[in-house]
Amino acid sequence: MHVKTLIASLAFGSLLMACGGMEPEMEAQASDPQAPSLATTEQGLCDGWDNGARRCSFKCTSTSGWITLDTPVAKNHCQETANSVCGRNAYGACWSY
Repeated sequence: MHVKTLIASLAFGSLLMACGGMEPEMEAQASDPQAPSLATTEQGLCDGWDNGARRCSFKCTSTSGWITLDTPVAKNHCQETANSVCGRNAYGACWSY
């Protein structure tokens, strides 16, 4: 009986490990100062506040689609707003037209 419980626990633990946790891609990007910024890797979308872009665009995960807010977001609050909408640290956020 104890062997079945042990095997079931290990199987359940393996599923939790496979489905949860931080995305390794984001950790690597955050720790590597030489990695290209989101603004350069997503140049078609990310234009920057200084260039006149005023809409906050973001991705919740590296594999999710872009979300662009039509509601006004104050300067320097795009990442904070994206985190709030995603319910976690957004994968990336930038200003777009």
